[in-house]
Amino acid sequence: MKVISQYLFDRLVAGGVGQGIIVLREGKWDIPAYYGEGAPAGMRLAYVVVGQTLGPPDTIDRAYAFVKDHVVAFGFPDILLGPADVYDQLLSRLDAGEFDLVLGLYDVVDRHASDMVEIDGDDRVRGIFLKDVTSTLPYCWGCAVWGPRFTEFLHKSVREHRIRTAESFATIDAGGDLPMGLILKQAVEAGLNVAGVRFNGEHWTDVGSPGDLFRVAGELRGQ
Repeated sequence: MKVISQYLFDRLVAGGVGQGIIVLREGKWDIPAYYGEGAPAGMRLAYVVVGQTLGPPDTIDRAYAFVKDHVVAFGFPDILLGPADVYDQLLSRLDAGEFDLVLGLYDVVDRHASDMVEIDGDDRVRGIFLKDVTSTLPYCWGCAVWGPRFTEFLHKSVREHRIRTAESFATIDAGGDLPMGLILKQAVEAGLNVAGVRFNGEHWTDVGSPGDLFRVAGELRGQ
């Protein structure tokens, strides 16, 4: 049985990613103890240790100095998603040179936990709707790759949110954190070129809760 985050590394390695950065909070020393320099992950690894952050975008931004000039492949370590070549497909779309950001799009299963994505006939992203239970859009995003232009956009946006320290995001995030979906939504509205790659018939699974973790573990043991 693998640790859950290994499934994300497997997808990244299959996409040709050779360098990874793990951003972690103080006290999470079991993570570098397990992965070390990266042999279990199949890539070279570095670590950025942070204190309290506003949420995932702020956490990602703590690695800004190391990634600002590079292509970034992003995924949540507690979310399982496919297909096996997901990042290969996303990076191929980004490499075409037309887009600043490419999202992996999945079938919506739970609208309370998903950010729905509106695309046009060319799979350009036209809008993102955060946890909108009234939406009938069929796709939500689950992972992403991007280039330096979006990294700069995220860096600037996070800085602006940090200034508003009293700001709460409870209306769009159960934990009141700054959600990654909000930054993606703002990027679309700011005119960045954003594309989606549709993975029809696929959905992502969040194993962050004990119930989902036990269910998924049972399914994996049965394979």
